[in-house]
Amino acid sequence: MKIVVCVKEVPDMESKFKLVDNKVDESQIAFKMNDFDQYAVEAALQLKEKHGGEVIIVSSGPERSQKQVRQAFAMGADWGIQVTDPAVDSGDTFVIASALYNAIKSVGDVDLVLTGVQAEDDQSGVTCPMIADFMGVPHCTNVVKLEAAGDKELAINRELEGGLNEQLGISLPCVLSVQSGINQPRYPTLPGIMKAKKKRLDVKKAADLGLTAVGTEGSKTSFIKRFFPVSEHKAEIIEGDPKSAAKKLVDKLKNEAKVI
Repeated sequence: MKIVVCVKEVPDMESKFKLVDNKVDESQIAFKMNDFDQYAVEAALQLKEKHGGEVIIVSSGPERSQKQVRQAFAMGADWGIQVTDPAVDSGDTFVIASALYNAIKSVGDVDLVLTGVQAEDDQSGVTCPMIADFMGVPHCTNVVKLEAAGDKELAINRELEGGLNEQLGISLPCVLSVQSGINQPRYPTLPGIMKAKKKRLDVKKAADLGLTAVGTEGSKTSFIKRFFPVSEHKAEIIEGDPKSAAKKLVDKLKNEAKVI
């Protein structure tokens, strides 16, 4: 089974940052692999261990994001493709998904593509269905259980709202987005880390993948303005005995209702 896992570099959510000229200043930000993608890598490795094949990591981002690809190598992935092109990075999710799709297509005869359910930074969960649409294959999101059910079929459980669990069968090739909790991602071992340094990583530009519409030209959306939300309301403590405090609260609520 030939499995591709899409991995994204995201900022550590504990990092502090500021906006400069409508752009995020990345100088003080620490970066890491998207947590949801770690579950996707582990799911791919477990399938490989049970049924054979290879796991290929595909990622798009600046040169520093190769560190996250190497982390997946250290976990046990076989090789990968890194799309490193500012023209792609400046595009929206459609451009990124297009770049990932073209990288996946260059691998050839892929049976399964896995992604994390969403990205931690922009909370986007569209990469999976976009890639599936480009490939013309079925897809499923929020997968919480995954196992082979034959040579060309998978048995999956999909998490729905309200804690419901939907059981499905899906034919290969397909694209799945993996939810957190599907497994426990393994820690890279020291031998794995040493081997990761020597594993094959093909670095591609947009032109290498046949991409012409990138950046704002290829984007379907655009950013007009980035800003931190401003809180206009403050909490107020009403002091006094319970009876008088309750009366003050009621009066305030009535006044608020009149303003609305």
